[in-house]
Amino acid sequence: MKRNKILALILTAALTLTTFVGCGSGDKKSAGGETKPKVMSLELADIKTLDSGLASDTASFTAVGAGFEGLARVNNGKVEKAGAESWEVSADKKTYTFKLRDYNWSDGKPVTAKDFVYGWTRILDPNTKSTYSFFIEGVKNAGKFMKGQAKAEDLGLKAKDDKTFVVELERPIPYFEEMISFPLLVPVREDIAKAQGDKYGTDPTKMVYNGPYTITAWQKGAKLTLKKNDKYYDKDAVKTDEVNLSVIKEMQTRYQMLMNKEIDAVAVTGEYIDKLKKDVEAGKISGIGQADPVSFYMIFNQTGKNKLLTNPKIRLAFSLAIDRETYVNKIYKRGFVAYGVVSPLIKTGDVEYRSKIEEPLKEVIAQKKDPKALFIEGLKELGLDPDPSKHTVRYLPQDSSAFDKQSAEFFQNQWKSKIGVNVQLDSAASFADYLKKTQDGNFEIAMSGWGADFNDPDSFIGLFQKDNGNNYGKYNSAKYEELLNKIKNETDNTKRLELFAQAEKLLINEDAGIAPIYYKDRRNFFQNSVKGLQHPAFGATYELKWIYNEGK
Repeated sequence: MKRNKILALILTAALTLTTFVGCGSGDKKSAGGETKPKVMSLELADIKTLDSGLASDTASFTAVGAGFEGLARVNNGKVEKAGAESWEVSADKKTYTFKLRDYNWSDGKPVTAKDFVYGWTRILDPNTKSTYSFFIEGVKNAGKFMKGQAKAEDLGLKAKDDKTFVVELERPIPYFEEMISFPLLVPVREDIAKAQGDKYGTDPTKMVYNGPYTITAWQKGAKLTLKKNDKYYDKDAVKTDEVNLSVIKEMQTRYQMLMNKEIDAVAVTGEYIDKLKKDVEAGKISGIGQADPVSFYMIFNQTGKNKLLTNPKIRLAFSLAIDRETYVNKIYKRGFVAYGVVSPLIKTGDVEYRSKIEEPLKEVIAQKKDPKALFIEGLKELGLDPDPSKHTVRYLPQDSSAFDKQSAEFFQNQWKSKIGVNVQLDSAASFADYLKKTQDGNFEIAMSGWGADFNDPDSFIGLFQKDNGNNYGKYNSAKYEELLNKIKNETDNTKRLELFAQAEKLLINEDAGIAPIYYKDRRNFFQNSVKGLQHPAFGATYELKWIYNEGK
């Protein structure tokens, strides 16, 4: 699909959409006159952790965002004051002074600036092993602290008093006020986290919360239960007493539960999109289709045991052998084919990146290179047997669902038929299991996805910095690092645009560090009674603060 056609389709959708459907109102009461609890159930992917410092997936960020209140929160696409009632920015745009509101933890203790200092410092602390430390590496002395060359007290994170939190940056960050609403940057109670040690974030009953909900139960791989937080400063805005977030792997089960009114909201793929579209047209349910700044791509373990994946020609052969059009249209049945990693809608300043920068892989595809011949060239460079059939690679699916199995078999067939290499299909018991395996380097080739954390190409390009905890394939290029450093120190957006383009081309074409596959869209379906359900563009799957079922 041509670039302008993709943009025409995507730009018609808003980055964030709130659902306004249903009719009627009023509390339901039992026969005895008591008000029944207002309960909602939503489908959500498997949650990895409740520890804000270790969260790295949209499901975990959904849970963290429900249980914790940072400095700001996004409402209908706009950053609003939340834990901070105001803030000031210095003339050089390197110092932010936040005045906290008077609000409490669920155990009644006040939230203080020290809780923010500890929460943010913990992300940067190498002992935490956060894969998101890169997110706030712009804090003064953060780089030195992460390398053990500075102490925690040297960081640009200060509690001036109980209600004044000061952040000093190494350099101005143009999107910093967007960043502070991200669910990662929430306060953490030091006494609670230290008492739990490595177990913090695994047992919700041993945590305290300062957000719209408390998390009362977690059946891992099955369900997370949220209860309205009576200590929350804005509790009157929270209209639902209990929210259950359930893991439902199979699309057919999601479909049946929605149609049987056993669940309030689901996301689906494949043939079920068409089925549910008809139900929307018939007025049985409601739904949205919107752009999502998320890219999916193949990652190659470049430091693993399989020597094949150390060669850029071999990695490029795997990339070129994939028929992306067929995968997106016949297997995934949604989204848009990707030949780059920076998704449409992402901007550099006021300029939409993809409207100016052509997707780099298209240039290589136009050269009509033979994937098998390229693979053989790579084998010869490695001094290996030039017969592709004498070699094997392993592919790790993202989950154990029927869809993941179908996807894995598609890629297996593509590589076997076009290159001749043998492909062994590994397994992941759950999405959480897949995340652990990729983070631990226990894979050879896998599909990975990344949703932008803020509206700038750096959210994608910076992901493949050599020390980034989410660079699971361990891509490492001195030239790429040099470009990243130039980007960090460049304030002219026209120049930044060109630097991003150079980095993206290097990553995908010259080094084949990843193989882009598709840009995701969002297809959610829900009962007609659902109101206030927001789908943030960045971070979480859902914003749950304002959700409720009208008339129930």
